[in-house]
Amino acid sequence: MPPVLPALIALALSAGDAIGPATPVPAEPSPAAPAPAPAAAAPAPTLAEGTRRYRVERIVLRGLVKAQEGEVRKYILVAEGDVLDSERVLLSRLRLLQLGWFSAVETRVERGSERGQVILVFEVTERNTLIITDVVIGGTAPQPIYGGLGLSQQNFLGRGLGLSGGLVYGGSPSGRPDDPARFSARLGFFAPDVAVAGLPRLVFGVSGLFLRGEELACGDADCAAYRGRYGQAPRTRYQRAGGDLTLGFRPGPFERVLATYRYERVQATALEASLAPPGASVPILLGDSNLAALAGTYEIDTRDDFFYPKEGLRALAQVTFGSALFGGDYEYSRYLLQLETAYGLFGAPIRFQGVLGAVQGGAPFFERYYPADYSYFAIGPALGRAMELNFSTDSRYDAFLAAGGLEWGKPLFGKHGILERGYLAVGVRGVWSSATLGGSRTPYSKVPVSADLALRLDTPVGTFNLSLGYLLDIFL
Repeated sequence: MPPVLPALIALALSAGDAIGPATPVPAEPSPAAPAPAPAAAAPAPTLAEGTRRYRVERIVLRGLVKAQEGEVRKYILVAEGDVLDSERVLLSRLRLLQLGWFSAVETRVERGSERGQVILVFEVTERNTLIITDVVIGGTAPQPIYGGLGLSQQNFLGRGLGLSGGLVYGGSPSGRPDDPARFSARLGFFAPDVAVAGLPRLVFGVSGLFLRGEELACGDADCAAYRGRYGQAPRTRYQRAGGDLTLGFRPGPFERVLATYRYERVQATALEASLAPPGASVPILLGDSNLAALAGTYEIDTRDDFFYPKEGLRALAQVTFGSALFGGDYEYSRYLLQLETAYGLFGAPIRFQGVLGAVQGGAPFFERYYPADYSYFAIGPALGRAMELNFSTDSRYDAFLAAGGLEWGKPLFGKHGILERGYLAVGVRGVWSSATLGGSRTPYSKVPVSADLALRLDTPVGTFNLSLGYLLDIFL
């Protein structure tokens, strides 16, 4: 179990009422005897003082409307009959906040029916769990306008099940009406807590993908072939259809260990062009091929809030192997490490973000790292992808990537009309990449450091990021 800061314990239990032993009802006094003077009530101890002297008689959930009580109780680490433990109460509160089902979770205790027993109360405020996860709109020289939308239901039927989907659509960079348009469509289902007798809590997920795209294949983003019609530039048209199946377990309340099998059917065609320079191509097998890979993931997330966390961190380590042993045509390995702290670093409201990734072997381009995905903006042709679709003229996917940054956050307001919360974020990031391990940095951007000024809003239909860095990425 991750260590818990005393300040967090006090914060989580700050709404708790003082508790004490139940006062027995005195017997009816005899008519012949004078009524005894009432004894002075002993001061009730607080939760921070001797909570282990009390036993939980009942756990009460208040404020539930859509979420089913049985599903919520899965995430409470205290059981009826247990000795009251303030640390486990705090961890239970954090788990409930991380679900995204509630905008507020408060805890308190009430006197039980007997001395030494208490009632543990979780008071929750539900939020809308059908939310917008992605709003995509942008434009580039080969694709004047493109857009998309992603939706997620985080608590389907009140049973804690997750459903998600998204679509991004754009035209062809050639501008020819007979060329197929580019698009990406995704669907997903996720069960974060599955109870099986005799086993730890299991995690299950399945997702599907259908994507059709084009990569402009000039190795130089400023290739002369891009200065005329894009239909004259070397291109690789491809299509991906498949999905993945995930099964895992939770070794701790904030940890997950996952195994994922992924299979995709890939079709790719190199389009000849009159202005194609020698060796113009992207890393992919032409014709029909199969991608089959097995990935192992370890994740821990101890942040205390999904929108503006002040304590905790999220870390992820993932290793992927693609091989003919699993039924594929690509032999490669892929490694990824990610670390993100909350807005609390060394006592300051600063968040650290770090990414380290490497690929070895013959991975297709979409399994390699695209540096612009990790920058606030890139000065030049590179532009962050939209649901894995690249609408820019930059097709330099790299085998190694390192990124790091700091972001300062300042809360601006709480509940304000339809807005739940909002804060201002100011950040800076640096990204280093190379086409081959040990090679020099790929100049995906003329400036490897980028910055951002963003207003982030928490609303009943999702969280939104009004980012100056995103606008710069489109226009620079």
